[in-house]
Amino acid sequence: MKITLLSIYPDIASFGVRTISAVLKKEGHSVDLIFLTKQFWERFEEKTLNDIVNLTKKSDLIGISLMTNFWDNAVLLTQKLKQHYDTPIMWGGTHPTVRPNECLEYADMVCISDSEQPLVELTRKMAKGENYFDIKGMGFKTNGKIINNSHGPLPGSKDSIFKHLDEIPHQDYDWNNHYILKGEDVLKMDMETLNDQNKTYMTMPTRGCPFACTFCVNSEILKMYPHQKPIRMRTVDNIIGELKIVKDNMPFVKNILFNDDAFFLMPLETIKEFSIKYKKHIRMPLMITGATPSTLSKTKLSVLVEAGLIEMRMGIQTLAETSKKLYKRPHSNNQIMEAVKTINKYKDKVKIRYDFILESPWDTED
Repeated sequence: MKITLLSIYPDIASFGVRTISAVLKKEGHSVDLIFLTKQFWERFEEKTLNDIVNLTKKSDLIGISLMTNFWDNAVLLTQKLKQHYDTPIMWGGTHPTVRPNECLEYADMVCISDSEQPLVELTRKMAKGENYFDIKGMGFKTNGKIINNSHGPLPGSKDSIFKHLDEIPHQDYDWNNHYILKGEDVLKMDMETLNDQNKTYMTMPTRGCPFACTFCVNSEILKMYPHQKPIRMRTVDNIIGELKIVKDNMPFVKNILFNDDAFFLMPLETIKEFSIKYKKHIRMPLMITGATPSTLSKTKLSVLVEAGLIEMRMGIQTLAETSKKLYKRPHSNNQIMEAVKTINKYKDKVKIRYDFILESPWDTED
Protein backbone atom coordinates (compact mmCIF):
# COMPACT_ATOMS: atom_id res chain seq x y z
CA MET A 1 0.00 0.00 0.00
CA LYS A 2 0.97 3.61 -0.53
CA ILE A 3 0.40 5.67 2.63
CA THR A 4 0.96 9.37 3.26
CA LEU A 5 1.22 10.81 6.78
CA LEU A 6 0.90 14.55 7.41
CA SER A 7 2.48 16.31 10.37
CA ILE A 8 0.93 19.76 10.91
CA TYR A 9 3.14 20.83 13.83
CA PRO A 10 5.65 23.70 13.69
CA ASP A 11 8.75 21.49 13.81
CA ILE A 12 9.80 18.20 12.24
CA ALA A 13 10.35 16.18 15.44
CA SER A 14 6.91 14.50 15.24
CA PHE A 15 7.78 11.41 17.28
CA GLY A 16 4.36 9.81 16.79
CA VAL A 17 4.19 10.25 13.02
CA ARG A 18 7.77 9.08 12.52
CA THR A 19 7.22 6.01 14.70
CA ILE A 20 3.99 5.09 12.89
CA SER A 21 5.82 5.45 9.58
CA ALA A 22 8.57 3.09 10.77
CA VAL A 23 5.96 0.52 11.87
CA LEU A 24 4.15 0.69 8.53
CA LYS A 25 7.39 0.41 6.56
CA LYS A 26 8.26 -2.69 8.56
CA GLU A 27 4.91 -4.08 7.39
CA GLY A 28 6.10 -3.58 3.81
CA HIS A 29 4.17 -0.43 2.91
CA SER A 30 5.48 2.60 1.04
CA VAL A 31 5.18 5.67 3.28
CA ASP A 32 5.62 9.36 2.52
CA LEU A 33 5.90 11.90 5.34
CA ILE A 34 4.91 15.53 4.76
CA PHE A 35 5.91 18.09 7.38
CA LEU A 36 3.67 21.17 7.16
CA THR A 37 5.53 23.34 9.63
CA LYS A 38 2.98 26.00 10.58
CA GLN A 39 1.98 27.45 13.92
CA PHE A 40 -1.56 26.45 14.85
CA TRP A 41 -2.90 29.98 14.29
CA GLU A 42 -1.49 30.15 10.74
CA ARG A 43 -3.51 28.87 7.78
CA PHE A 44 -2.23 27.06 4.69
CA GLU A 45 -2.07 28.98 1.42
CA GLU A 46 -3.91 27.69 -1.65
CA LYS A 47 -0.59 26.85 -3.33
CA THR A 48 0.33 24.68 -0.33
CA LEU A 49 -3.00 22.88 -0.40
CA ASN A 50 -2.67 22.19 -4.13
CA ASP A 51 0.83 20.77 -3.63
CA ILE A 52 -0.53 18.40 -0.97
CA VAL A 53 -3.30 17.27 -3.31
CA ASN A 54 -0.73 16.43 -5.99
CA LEU A 55 1.57 14.61 -3.56
CA THR A 56 -1.20 12.46 -2.07
CA LYS A 57 -3.31 11.61 -5.13
CA LYS A 58 -1.81 8.10 -5.51
CA SER A 59 -2.12 7.25 -1.81
CA ASP A 60 -4.32 4.41 -0.58
CA LEU A 61 -4.54 5.97 2.89
CA ILE A 62 -3.83 9.46 4.24
CA GLY A 63 -3.20 10.16 7.93
CA ILE A 64 -3.15 13.47 9.83
CA SER A 65 -1.87 13.84 13.40
CA LEU A 66 -3.35 16.63 15.51
CA MET A 67 -3.59 18.12 18.94
CA THR A 68 -6.66 20.21 19.75
CA ASN A 69 -5.17 23.57 18.84
CA PHE A 70 -4.37 22.29 15.32
CA TRP A 71 -8.03 21.40 14.67
CA ASP A 72 -8.68 24.18 12.11
CA ASN A 73 -5.75 23.19 9.91
CA ALA A 74 -6.68 19.50 10.08
CA VAL A 75 -10.22 20.36 8.92
CA LEU A 76 -8.87 22.63 6.17
CA LEU A 77 -6.58 19.89 4.82
CA THR A 78 -9.24 17.19 5.02
CA GLN A 79 -11.86 19.25 3.21
CA LYS A 80 -9.39 20.17 0.47
CA LEU A 81 -8.35 16.56 -0.13
CA LYS A 82 -11.97 15.36 -0.20
CA GLN A 83 -12.72 17.82 -2.99
CA HIS A 84 -10.38 15.84 -5.25
CA TYR A 85 -10.63 12.12 -4.40
CA ASP A 86 -12.22 9.51 -2.15
CA THR A 87 -9.04 8.21 -0.51
CA PRO A 88 -9.82 7.41 3.16
CA ILE A 89 -8.51 10.07 5.52
CA MET A 90 -7.55 9.08 9.04
CA TRP A 91 -6.93 11.33 12.03
CA GLY A 92 -4.81 10.37 15.02
CA GLY A 93 -3.20 12.02 18.03
CA THR A 94 -4.47 13.45 21.28
CA HIS A 95 -7.63 15.15 20.02
CA PRO A 96 -9.04 12.10 18.19
CA THR A 97 -8.21 10.09 21.32
CA VAL A 98 -10.43 12.20 23.58
CA ARG A 99 -13.05 13.36 21.02
CA PRO A 100 -13.25 10.62 18.36
CA ASN A 101 -16.88 11.15 17.37
CA GLU A 102 -16.33 14.87 16.91
CA CYS A 103 -13.39 14.14 14.59
CA LEU A 104 -15.48 11.70 12.55
CA GLU A 105 -17.60 14.63 11.40
CA TYR A 106 -14.66 15.31 9.05
CA ALA A 107 -12.35 12.27 8.96
CA ASP A 108 -13.30 8.83 7.61
CA MET A 109 -11.56 7.07 10.48
CA VAL A 110 -9.74 7.91 13.70
CA CYS A 111 -7.17 6.22 15.92
CA ILE A 112 -7.99 6.21 19.62
CA SER A 113 -4.97 6.16 21.98
CA ASP A 114 -1.66 4.66 20.73
CA SER A 115 -1.93 3.94 17.01
CA GLU A 116 0.70 1.31 16.23
CA GLN A 117 -1.45 -1.82 16.60
CA PRO A 118 -4.66 -0.43 15.03
CA LEU A 119 -2.73 0.69 11.95
CA VAL A 120 -1.00 -2.65 11.55
CA GLU A 121 -4.39 -4.38 11.67
CA LEU A 122 -6.05 -1.77 9.42
CA THR A 123 -3.46 -1.89 6.65
CA ARG A 124 -3.31 -5.69 6.69
CA LYS A 125 -7.07 -5.85 6.21
CA MET A 126 -7.14 -3.07 3.62
CA ALA A 127 -4.43 -4.81 1.60
CA LYS A 128 -6.49 -8.03 1.59
CA GLY A 129 -9.77 -6.26 0.88
CA GLU A 130 -11.22 -7.45 4.19
CA ASN A 131 -13.75 -5.71 6.43
CA TYR A 132 -11.95 -3.48 8.93
CA PHE A 133 -14.78 -1.72 10.74
CA ASP A 134 -14.35 -3.93 13.83
CA ILE A 135 -10.77 -2.93 14.71
CA LYS A 136 -10.33 -2.00 18.37
CA GLY A 137 -8.62 1.34 18.91
CA MET A 138 -10.36 2.92 15.91
CA GLY A 139 -13.54 4.71 14.97
CA PHE A 140 -15.11 4.92 11.51
CA LYS A 141 -17.73 6.81 9.55
CA THR A 142 -19.45 4.74 6.87
CA ASN A 143 -22.70 5.46 5.03
CA GLY A 144 -23.35 8.34 7.40
CA LYS A 145 -23.07 6.07 10.44
CA ILE A 146 -20.41 6.42 13.15
CA ILE A 147 -18.77 3.27 14.52
CA ASN A 148 -16.70 3.79 17.67
CA ASN A 149 -14.78 0.64 18.68
CA SER A 150 -13.18 2.34 21.69
CA HIS A 151 -9.51 2.00 22.60
CA GLY A 152 -7.35 -1.03 21.91
CA PRO A 153 -4.42 -2.57 23.81
CA LEU A 154 -1.46 -0.34 24.60
CA PRO A 155 1.93 -1.18 23.10
CA GLY A 156 4.02 -2.70 25.86
CA SER A 157 1.08 -4.62 27.36
CA LYS A 158 0.43 -8.36 27.30
CA ASP A 159 -2.61 -7.96 25.03
CA SER A 160 -0.73 -6.02 22.34
CA ILE A 161 1.06 -7.41 19.30
CA PHE A 162 3.94 -5.28 20.64
CA LYS A 163 4.54 -6.96 24.01
CA HIS A 164 7.37 -4.57 24.85
CA LEU A 165 8.16 -1.05 23.61
CA ASP A 166 11.52 -2.38 22.38
CA GLU A 167 9.60 -4.25 19.65
CA ILE A 168 8.53 -0.98 18.02
CA PRO A 169 11.06 0.16 15.39
CA HIS A 170 12.93 3.42 15.83
CA GLN A 171 11.62 6.60 14.22
CA ASP A 172 11.66 7.01 10.44
CA TYR A 173 14.34 9.50 9.43
CA ASP A 174 14.73 8.25 5.85
CA TRP A 175 14.37 11.70 4.34
CA ASN A 176 14.27 10.37 0.76
CA ASN A 177 10.49 9.89 1.15
CA HIS A 178 9.89 13.05 3.16
CA TYR A 179 8.62 16.50 2.16
CA ILE A 180 8.61 19.84 3.95
CA LEU A 181 6.84 23.19 3.68
CA LYS A 182 9.06 26.04 2.47
CA GLY A 183 7.17 29.28 2.08
CA GLU A 184 4.02 28.26 0.20
CA ASP A 185 5.67 25.28 -1.52
CA VAL A 186 5.85 21.67 -0.34
CA LEU A 187 9.27 20.44 -1.46
CA LYS A 188 11.30 17.25 -1.26
CA MET A 189 13.33 16.99 1.92
CA ASP A 190 17.09 17.05 1.48
CA MET A 191 20.05 16.66 3.79
CA GLU A 192 20.64 20.42 3.93
CA THR A 193 17.06 21.07 5.09
CA LEU A 194 17.21 18.23 7.59
CA ASN A 195 20.49 19.67 8.84
CA ASP A 196 18.96 23.13 9.31
CA GLN A 197 15.82 21.82 11.03
CA ASN A 198 17.15 19.13 13.31
CA LYS A 199 19.92 20.22 15.67
CA THR A 200 18.08 18.49 18.51
CA TYR A 201 16.94 14.87 18.23
CA MET A 202 13.79 14.11 20.19
CA THR A 203 12.76 10.68 21.42
CA MET A 204 10.75 9.07 24.25
CA PRO A 205 12.26 6.42 26.57
CA THR A 206 8.89 5.92 28.33
CA ARG A 207 5.20 6.17 27.54
CA GLY A 208 2.42 7.01 29.94
CA CYS A 209 2.06 8.90 33.20
CA PRO A 210 0.68 7.90 36.62
CA PHE A 211 -0.78 11.33 37.31
CA ALA A 212 -4.31 12.32 36.28
CA CYS A 213 -3.89 16.09 35.91
CA THR A 214 -7.22 17.34 34.60
CA PHE A 215 -5.69 19.59 31.94
CA CYS A 216 -3.73 16.71 30.36
CA VAL A 217 -4.63 13.92 27.94
CA ASN A 218 -3.15 11.41 30.37
CA SER A 219 -6.16 11.87 32.66
CA GLU A 220 -8.36 10.46 29.88
CA ILE A 221 -5.95 7.66 29.01
CA LEU A 222 -5.83 6.53 32.65
CA LYS A 223 -9.63 6.24 32.57
CA MET A 224 -9.39 4.10 29.44
CA TYR A 225 -6.88 1.70 30.99
CA PRO A 226 -7.67 1.48 34.73
CA HIS A 227 -5.96 -1.92 35.11
CA GLN A 228 -2.94 -1.19 32.91
CA LYS A 229 0.37 -0.09 34.39
CA PRO A 230 0.50 3.58 33.43
CA ILE A 231 4.23 3.58 32.69
CA ARG A 232 5.83 1.50 29.96
CA MET A 233 9.60 1.73 29.59
CA ARG A 234 12.07 0.86 26.89
CA THR A 235 15.25 -0.91 27.95
CA VAL A 236 18.45 1.07 28.32
CA ASP A 237 20.11 -0.84 25.47
CA ASN A 238 17.20 -0.05 23.16
CA ILE A 239 17.44 3.66 23.95
CA ILE A 240 21.22 3.73 23.54
CA GLY A 241 20.92 1.72 20.32
CA GLU A 242 18.62 4.36 18.83
CA LEU A 243 20.97 7.17 19.85
CA LYS A 244 23.98 5.37 18.39
CA ILE A 245 22.18 5.25 15.02
CA VAL A 246 21.51 8.99 15.30
CA LYS A 247 25.12 9.73 16.18
CA ASP A 248 26.46 7.65 13.30
CA ASN A 249 24.04 8.86 10.62
CA MET A 250 22.97 12.37 11.62
CA PRO A 251 26.18 14.28 12.38
CA PHE A 252 24.32 17.60 12.45
CA VAL A 253 22.45 16.58 15.64
CA LYS A 254 24.02 18.44 18.57
CA ASN A 255 21.61 17.67 21.44
CA ILE A 256 19.34 14.84 22.61
CA LEU A 257 15.87 15.57 24.03
CA PHE A 258 13.81 13.10 26.06
CA ASN A 259 10.31 14.51 25.71
CA ASP A 260 8.26 11.98 27.67
CA ASP A 261 6.07 12.67 30.69
CA ALA A 262 7.67 10.59 33.42
CA PHE A 263 11.34 9.88 32.75
CA PHE A 264 12.24 10.38 36.41
CA LEU A 265 9.92 7.54 37.38
CA MET A 266 12.52 5.14 36.03
CA PRO A 267 14.14 3.20 38.91
CA LEU A 268 17.42 4.59 40.18
CA GLU A 269 19.35 1.52 39.02
CA THR A 270 17.97 1.94 35.49
CA ILE A 271 18.92 5.62 35.45
CA LYS A 272 22.42 4.73 36.68
CA GLU A 273 22.78 2.11 33.93
CA PHE A 274 21.54 4.61 31.34
CA SER A 275 23.88 7.35 32.56
CA ILE A 276 26.95 5.11 32.39
CA LYS A 277 26.16 3.91 28.87
CA TYR A 278 25.11 7.36 27.67
CA LYS A 279 28.37 8.91 28.83
CA LYS A 280 30.39 6.09 27.25
CA HIS A 281 28.63 5.79 23.88
CA ILE A 282 26.74 9.03 23.16
CA ARG A 283 28.47 11.93 24.98
CA MET A 284 26.07 14.62 23.76
CA PRO A 285 24.26 17.34 25.74
CA LEU A 286 21.01 15.89 27.12
CA MET A 287 17.66 17.59 27.82
CA ILE A 288 14.80 15.98 29.77
CA THR A 289 11.22 17.23 30.21
CA GLY A 290 9.69 14.45 32.35
CA ALA A 291 10.30 15.79 35.86
CA THR A 292 7.76 16.22 38.64
CA PRO A 293 8.30 17.36 42.24
CA SER A 294 7.52 13.91 43.65
CA THR A 295 9.63 11.85 41.22
CA LEU A 296 12.81 13.94 41.19
CA SER A 297 15.57 12.92 43.58
CA LYS A 298 19.06 14.26 44.25
CA THR A 299 20.65 10.91 43.40
CA LYS A 300 18.86 10.54 40.06
CA LEU A 301 19.64 14.12 39.12
CA SER A 302 23.31 13.88 40.07
CA VAL A 303 24.00 10.83 37.89
CA LEU A 304 22.21 12.41 34.94
CA VAL A 305 24.22 15.61 35.32
CA GLU A 306 27.35 13.48 35.32
CA ALA A 307 26.15 11.86 32.09
CA GLY A 308 25.63 15.20 30.33
CA LEU A 309 22.27 16.68 31.40
CA ILE A 310 22.24 20.39 30.51
CA GLU A 311 18.52 21.28 30.57
CA MET A 312 15.31 20.02 32.15
CA ARG A 313 11.70 21.00 32.62
CA MET A 314 9.48 20.43 35.64
CA GLY A 315 5.74 20.97 35.92
CA ILE A 316 4.60 23.05 38.91
CA GLN A 317 1.42 24.63 37.42
CA THR A 318 0.18 26.22 40.65
CA LEU A 319 0.96 26.73 44.34
CA ALA A 320 -2.66 27.55 45.25
CA GLU A 321 -4.42 24.78 47.13
CA THR A 322 -7.76 25.36 45.37
CA SER A 323 -6.20 25.11 41.94
CA LYS A 324 -4.14 22.06 42.90
CA LYS A 325 -7.35 20.24 43.82
CA LEU A 326 -9.03 21.39 40.63
CA TYR A 327 -6.08 20.29 38.48
CA LYS A 328 -5.56 17.12 40.56
CA ARG A 329 -1.93 18.02 41.14
CA PRO A 330 -0.75 15.64 43.91
CA HIS A 331 2.42 17.51 44.90
CA SER A 332 2.59 19.47 48.14
CA ASN A 333 4.26 22.86 48.21
CA ASN A 334 6.94 21.36 50.47
CA GLN A 335 7.71 18.75 47.78
CA ILE A 336 7.89 21.50 45.19
CA MET A 337 10.30 23.57 47.27
CA GLU A 338 12.54 20.60 48.02
CA ALA A 339 12.65 19.70 44.31
CA VAL A 340 13.52 23.29 43.37
CA LYS A 341 16.30 23.35 45.99
CA THR A 342 17.69 20.09 44.61
CA ILE A 343 17.69 21.42 41.05
CA ASN A 344 19.19 24.73 42.14
CA LYS A 345 22.31 22.95 43.41
CA TYR A 346 23.15 22.33 39.73
CA LYS A 347 22.19 25.77 38.42
CA ASP A 348 25.69 26.30 36.98
CA LYS A 349 25.35 23.16 34.83
CA VAL A 350 21.63 22.68 34.18
CA LYS A 351 19.17 25.17 32.70
CA ILE A 352 15.74 24.67 34.28
CA ARG A 353 12.27 25.53 32.97
CA TYR A 354 9.21 25.44 35.20
CA ASP A 355 5.67 25.10 33.85
CA PHE A 356 3.00 27.35 35.38
CA ILE A 357 -0.61 27.90 34.40
CA LEU A 358 -1.05 31.66 34.45
CA GLU A 359 -4.14 33.83 34.89
CA SER A 360 -6.30 30.98 36.18
CA PRO A 361 -9.84 32.29 36.87
CA TRP A 362 -9.99 30.09 39.99
CA ASP A 363 -6.96 31.68 41.68
CA THR A 364 -7.47 34.53 44.13
CA GLU A 365 -4.87 37.24 44.71
CA ASP A 366 -3.72 35.33 47.80
